[in-house]
Amino acid sequence: MRHAKAAVLLLAAPLLALGGCTLSIYNNLREMESLEVVQALGIDAGEDGGVRLSAATGSDASGREPLRLSCEGSSFEGAMRELEALSGAGSLLFSGTGAIVLGESAAAQSGRWLDAVARSDQLRLDTELFVLRGGEAAGLIAGPDAPEDVFAALNALSRRMSEDGPASAATCTAVSRQLIEQGAALTAAVELEEGADGKLTPVPAGLAVLSSGGRTLYLTDGAASGAGLFLDGPGTAVLELGGGVTAELAGAEIELEPVWDGEGLARLCLSVSISASVIEAPPGTNLAAPGAWEALELELAETARAWTVSALEASRESGLDFLGLGRELERRFPRRAASLGRDWPGSMEFSVTAEGRLLNAREFAVSPYGGEDA
Repeated sequence: MRHAKAAVLLLAAPLLALGGCTLSIYNNLREMESLEVVQALGIDAGEDGGVRLSAATGSDASGREPLRLSCEGSSFEGAMRELEALSGAGSLLFSGTGAIVLGESAAAQSGRWLDAVARSDQLRLDTELFVLRGGEAAGLIAGPDAPEDVFAALNALSRRMSEDGPASAATCTAVSRQLIEQGAALTAAVELEEGADGKLTPVPAGLAVLSSGGRTLYLTDGAASGAGLFLDGPGTAVLELGGGVTAELAGAEIELEPVWDGEGLARLCLSVSISASVIEAPPGTNLAAPGAWEALELELAETARAWTVSALEASRESGLDFLGLGRELERRFPRRAASLGRDWPGSMEFSVTAEGRLLNAREFAVSPYGGEDA
């Protein structure tokens, strides 16, 4: 029996019978052997208002080498069609894209590109979005020193940022929603370094702040960690405390309480609760000594408080509500929140308190190496 060629349905269209003309769903089938699945897509600003798109496919079971393509067009859709033409006999499948990277030049027009992604009948809004700080996406996606597997490198980076902080990469959907509702959004920022194989590899660079007004900021260190607390928490980040004690963060919560002066907002009171477990301590450390446990919890609380203050100060100084505080006030106090004014959050006054809690300690009562107390 002859085996039919495997085919993939790319665009399912309903059967239409208009004026005796029928459009069959089989008109949109493509042969599996000709498909090249795009895994990572790069977006850079082009000349004269155009766009440069770069695409990277992955290796497959047939042993075909990944494609690396880059081209410039006057429109997003036009550039996608040009990439399709450059693929040769193959057929690019964009619906498999798992990561979109904005070069720094494109980040200033993030709303434009997110709108193009939303309107595309091939791309998906649930794709993770990265911002390449200080570089062009074309170099990471299709450059001569690009990683062997771009998507694998970005996927691993996103998992690492989710686990170790400050937060995982946001999806295009989440960024779009924040830009519309808050005027600013957060997602993962990356930089390029030379890897062990001599190829470029993306590494975490904190969080990127995208704005509907075309500004792009970057949060690093404490400000990024503080902003992460407002997103999906600090993951299982490792934190070094006093006396050589190392703790693994287990979770955090932030509560917001406004103080109103008549109809206006006097200040925001934020309380942070953070928990962790001790995972390492030098030999001879006695965590049961009077005040030792409490001192570590105070240090943990102060660290979380400092992170939160750094993120709030960055929001106030930039005038960008990337933490979504104004949106939260509008949800809870719709009438009073109208008094925030156009200068919000530049006029924001706040106070922050924090509580730290150590859940447990992974330790030996007596060290098996030398008999010292752990």
